[in-house]
Amino acid sequence: FDGDDGATRNGDAANNCEETHILKELPTRNTTPSTLDKVLATFGSFSGSTFTADQGLKILQWSSWAISYATQSKHKNLSPSLRKLYNEVSMTRYVLRFYGFLQSLEGYRSGSWAGGTWDNALIAKIAKYLMAGSMIFYYPLEYVAYAGWQMPQLVRVNANKVSAISCGFWTLYIIGDFWASCLKWKELKKKLGDLREEFAGKKRNDDKEAITDFPKEENALINRIRHIKLQLLRCLLFILPSINWSLPNWATDPLLSELPLNGLMLVEAYTSVYQSLRSMCS
Repeated sequence: FDGDDGATRNGDAANNCEETHILKELPTRNTTPSTLDKVLATFGSFSGSTFTADQGLKILQWSSWAISYATQSKHKNLSPSLRKLYNEVSMTRYVLRFYGFLQSLEGYRSGSWAGGTWDNALIAKIAKYLMAGSMIFYYPLEYVAYAGWQMPQLVRVNANKVSAISCGFWTLYIIGDFWASCLKWKELKKKLGDLREEFAGKKRNDDKEAITDFPKEENALINRIRHIKLQLLRCLLFILPSINWSLPNWATDPLLSELPLNGLMLVEAYTSVYQSLRSMCS
């Protein structure tokens, strides 16, 4: 037995030497994620959030409408089928809004909708009282409107009028979002100007650490400013549709016709997804 044990140990040692030799000869594996892996990781993050998943549904909703509208005179089967899909996805998005009330309540209580800390205290107040506060009323009204459309025998309300009231609160949110975004842009522009001025002074003094850190800090501020610019664009795209849907007779006598109304929503949908993906990948 002792001899067998010794042979085993020697054999193990030899095997270890051979494995080590083989490992040395093997080429080093490239651990950099492939393009496909990056795309899949981004998609996982995008689809895993209720907020961004709804943006994806917006793309499907308004793209279906756009193709349906463009093909209504030539493709008698395609156009109505896509119109049906557009309506179905539109109602599906109402279901996702059931998450919204508690999210807005959390935003109101914590102030998280300000998107970080800001020197201008007005930004936090707008985010809390005008943005999160308006959504606290918006979401329950949307639930009632949805129930009125889907279960008219059980929920006997004028769903169109309830929806109009909810969209009035949504309009307040958009105004607050636009206002807060303008203040954020102003503050970040000042910080960027101060950073560049500070860098110019340190560069004259040959501060190597500052020269190394400056591009990273500058790019971070530039990316934040671009994000806010996209948010302002989205607010501008939203405002006319929100006013349209806030009117009492929006369903029978709309302010905007179908093409400009849904066209604005289509552009906003793609802008929102671009903004989110850009934020994830930067």
